[in-house]
Amino acid sequence: MGWLVTVVTIAVVITAYLGLRVIRPLPLPAWLKRLLFFIVAFLVIGQRFVWILRKNGHDHHLMDSLDLAGYTFLGFISFVMIMMLARDVLSIAARIGDVFASRRKRAIFFKEQKASHRRLRLNLSNVAILLIAVPLTAYSVHTARSLPRVTEVEIEIPHLPEQLDGYRILQVTDTHVGPTLKKPWVQRLVNLINEQHADMIVHTGDLVDGRAWWLKPDVAPFAEMNAPYKFFTTGNHEYYSGVDEWIREARFLGMVPLVNESVVIDVNGAKLLIAGVPDTQGGRFREDHTPRTKEVMDRAAEHDVSILLAHRPDIIFDADRAGVDIQLSGHTHGGQFFPWTLAVACFNPYVYGLHDHGHTQIFVSNGAGYWGPPLRLGAPPEIAVITLRKI
Repeated sequence: MGWLVTVVTIAVVITAYLGLRVIRPLPLPAWLKRLLFFIVAFLVIGQRFVWILRKNGHDHHLMDSLDLAGYTFLGFISFVMIMMLARDVLSIAARIGDVFASRRKRAIFFKEQKASHRRLRLNLSNVAILLIAVPLTAYSVHTARSLPRVTEVEIEIPHLPEQLDGYRILQVTDTHVGPTLKKPWVQRLVNLINEQHADMIVHTGDLVDGRAWWLKPDVAPFAEMNAPYKFFTTGNHEYYSGVDEWIREARFLGMVPLVNESVVIDVNGAKLLIAGVPDTQGGRFREDHTPRTKEVMDRAAEHDVSILLAHRPDIIFDADRAGVDIQLSGHTHGGQFFPWTLAVACFNPYVYGLHDHGHTQIFVSNGAGYWGPPLRLGAPPEIAVITLRKI
């Protein structure tokens, strides 16, 4: 409930800011301004009430359409808000600078121009911002809802057995199947995954955004993923969506859930350990879902190389201490769209790509889907084909 209050509060602030800086200055009749304000409020705040209806057991194709429209509008508003805030901050800074730089005494620097001139400049700048935001949103939506790119990654391991040289692991993560990513997209994604002919497929969490009872038909194509081994570990959104249901569903889809567990695979005599730990939020929902990387590695069977599936990159600290060779993660979405592509580094030790961390190598994927606004800008969606190499 606290999270919902926070989201609605932010939505109200956004609506008020847009009303004050975009709608109020327009040279329109008062009734039309009120109508515009109501439409904006409905699109920004109303989508959360669709989420509440869905959570309480209501489902309908109309809700999917409302979700897509609402989330797309939120993405559009994100771009608008960023540009408007930048403009307003620069404008205030410039006016303050003028006051200090001027030798003339001014009563109030905000009264330098007539109100009509200020309103005209504000409306013209708003038009320019909207003209930029529309194509930017269209491009970002197209990128987000298109098939992900295939990223080839080679990870070199000095002690890798010859039998594992060239072993290919396909990582898919953060698919976020839910209100706006449905079965047709999942089917195309699975077809792309199967075209890679990987030796193993791993899903590193955030499979879905919603309960199993209404998303089962949409995730069904994942059962068609074709590889000798398929594994799954939980992300934070599985816990928001009913983790027990989704662990059962992952198993039904042919994936082996690894929740503080490990499996050793024999590859022509070489022993490859695949371990998985739950999301760091897991312990809030189930005590036995607190990630315990060291315990998992301590009780693991004898192996030559170890790979840890962990949704969040910050597990890397535990992974390094536990002696893991490779960690595969997602969660960050690479920031998903600008400017969050810059801000996300403040909350994660690694945002994207392959990195060395002590004795452990970590690869963080942008993920295949998206969360919230259907936007991708500066962080394209991907699936990753990871090839093990001996050096």
